[in-house]
Amino acid sequence: MKINPVLQKEMKIRMRGWRAAGMIGVYLIFLALTASFVMIIARQDYYRSTLDSELAMGSYIGLAVMQFVLISFIAPALTTGAISGEREKQTLDLLLCTRMTPFSIVIGKLFASISQIILLIVASLPIFSIVFLFGGISFKELLELFGFFIIIAITFGSIGIFYSCYFKRTTAANVLAYGTIAFLYFGTIFLTLMYLSAVQDFDYKGVFPLLYSNPIIGFTSLLWSQFRGGSTNFIPGFSIGSQGSGNYLSPWLINLIFNIVLSISLLLLSANKINPLKSKFKPKGRINGADKQTGK
Repeated sequence: MKINPVLQKEMKIRMRGWRAAGMIGVYLIFLALTASFVMIIARQDYYRSTLDSELAMGSYIGLAVMQFVLISFIAPALTTGAISGEREKQTLDLLLCTRMTPFSIVIGKLFASISQIILLIVASLPIFSIVFLFGGISFKELLELFGFFIIIAITFGSIGIFYSCYFKRTTAANVLAYGTIAFLYFGTIFLTLMYLSAVQDFDYKGVFPLLYSNPIIGFTSLLWSQFRGGSTNFIPGFSIGSQGSGNYLSPWLINLIFNIVLSISLLLLSANKINPLKSKFKPKGRINGADKQTGK
């Protein structure tokens, strides 16, 4: 199988040292201690002598929130310097001179940057599997949560790559990337509240479509659907059938589709930005817009 050369080179550099293994070990120890702490505190609060599915669910929610916060803060920081850093080191032109396409370079830089986060997400699967000892969550639902985490990591990484391609300085790209994520988190909620107050007078029968792009709404909807047996009444879904058929697309699935479309769009725009052959084609026989013979 042919591996992206940029990704292969970056992975060899990152994984040869002891830092990657040490980081995974420390992170898993921290997650295990957090899960144990949540279970012990919950058992003491409810005066229970044994652990059951409800206490395990509390630990599951705590670990999921921790993973979500980790991705939100770390993913953009790892990618905003991917292309702008090459510009600062004056090595981007060397990459563009290779046989790799600009899109391959962007994809390689993206996955090389977020590989550590994806590795941490996958490595934390055994810690989350503690829930299986007590019931309350299925393996399918756990895979849904981890798939959502990976898509979110790719989306935030794509935002960082996009600004890294359009700005020469990593600092500017970093600020704009976090600003965009803050808008997705809080700006969409603010605009939704303005819309509801102005148009619907806080009638929650309808939702401003922009709210579905909020990762917090998608994450909360996913957990809600897992605990409520698929019911997501706190945010109405999107009807995919005839009116009154009762077929709705869950908010977290809508958010997932939005993230995938946004990631692909940003990666294509990033590849187009660094493409050295994107200049407009000039027909032969014309010099600086003037014909050779007539000079017009």
